[in-house]
Amino acid sequence: MLDDFIVSMIVSTWRICKWFFLQILLMYLMPYLWNNHFNGENICLILFYTTLYAIYWEAVPKDKKWNWLSLPYFVYSCIAILLCSLLKTWNVSVWYSFLLPIYGAMCVILIKICRKQFRRIHKKYRFGKMLTYTAILLFFVTLKSISVSWECSKRNSFEKEDILARKDYLLDKLIVSPQAVLNEMPTSIGTQFQGEWALYSCSMLSAALVNISQLYPETKAENIQHIDSLINIVMSQELRYYDTMRWNEDPLESLDGDESHISYLSHLAWMIYGYKQIGGNSKYDKLLSSLCSTMNRRLLNRSSLNLPTYPGEAIYIPDMLVAIVALNQYADINNGKYRSTVKKWVKRAQKEWIDDKTGLLVSFLQENGNQYEEVPVKGSYSALNCYYLTFIDETFAKQQYETLKSLFWKDGAIPGLKEYYDRTCYLGLDIDAGPILFELSPSGTAFMTGAATYFDDLKTRNDILTTAEIAGHTVRLNGKRHYLLANVALVGEAIMLAMRTHFR
Repeated sequence: MLDDFIVSMIVSTWRICKWFFLQILLMYLMPYLWNNHFNGENICLILFYTTLYAIYWEAVPKDKKWNWLSLPYFVYSCIAILLCSLLKTWNVSVWYSFLLPIYGAMCVILIKICRKQFRRIHKKYRFGKMLTYTAILLFFVTLKSISVSWECSKRNSFEKEDILARKDYLLDKLIVSPQAVLNEMPTSIGTQFQGEWALYSCSMLSAALVNISQLYPETKAENIQHIDSLINIVMSQELRYYDTMRWNEDPLESLDGDESHISYLSHLAWMIYGYKQIGGNSKYDKLLSSLCSTMNRRLLNRSSLNLPTYPGEAIYIPDMLVAIVALNQYADINNGKYRSTVKKWVKRAQKEWIDDKTGLLVSFLQENGNQYEEVPVKGSYSALNCYYLTFIDETFAKQQYETLKSLFWKDGAIPGLKEYYDRTCYLGLDIDAGPILFELSPSGTAFMTGAATYFDDLKTRNDILTTAEIAGHTVRLNGKRHYLLANVALVGEAIMLAMRTHFR
């Protein structure tokens, strides 16, 4: 008797898992049918009625199954009514709750019919299994294609709704404790890159909040508070540890020293300027002044006018550009102070640091400021360079953007930015570019959105957002939205939001 009960439990559990995940998968692939109803309450209801019917199907004798088929539905409906009545935060209507099991029934009927047909195909044709798997694959590809088309068709009319929903998702993930922010970054990439990704996540979300405040002024007051929280997270010992670890000194406690710390300090200064730009108070003014004074002094002390991100490594031009952006913005609100340094850097960049083969800013420099020989320009770095240059020199930025697009942009079914212009890389892995697939750089394509948005290149921007939907797939849950890939690399979600809102 006990063995029978255990077997029944195992069978019921398998049936619950099988049908529950099938319904969730199909709902996930068909957002055009459910829109914003893909939420926690909805998932609970699906799990509830699936469990009731799985238990019913296992517990009721075979000859009586159809006699009491409405019993689980009656129990489910009573519970659904109670939930809707008693819980004020319950985000599903009674009528929607009543209709939801019909979706489950349709899934069961569809699978039963398909299974019967597939069995016939297996017996009738020599390659029956191959035909079955092909049909299933085509089915899911079709659903995915319809989903992408639907998302893209809604982009213009619902972009504000989409942007704000993605902002809310990122705020939930990043306006937390500093350690929780670090925990959102993959542990497999190591302490240094966890810190870097956390810094970039906060920095890019801050940039996005500045953009959103300008696009939708009614959000400005709350965004000031959010950027304030992000600044405090970035200033925390937990987050700045990665930089402390590499330089063997704390970046904020050694501002009088000569070590670089350029990446950490510049992102923090950029965030503080954004805070002030949308109406933040003067609480960080003294710190901002110290940060910019330190960066300016350290830059001018180098004959190359550049600083390494870490000791013993190359100079990364995108990291340097953040510092130039911060100094340029500081000059905007302080009577041009440090503007001369910005102009010197841009002049030298245009004269000395342009790659002969491409006409683009190089990706790396030696510590003495000389170019490396035979080191390729990276699409991801160049796209990020274009984005930062829009804050410094629009003419130079436009020239770089058009050159980048002419050499690195790849049209096709899945358009995007190549990581390399002069060699083929169908499959690769890069900590900065991401997984390179069919020559395309995920990071580079995302960064390209910033300049495309700024220069009103709507076709390229729309192509990138379509690619993002194909590769990322938007998840709608509890009124918030994000790409599925954000579960792996949250920094990508923050970057994409900052880039797509970077209007002039």
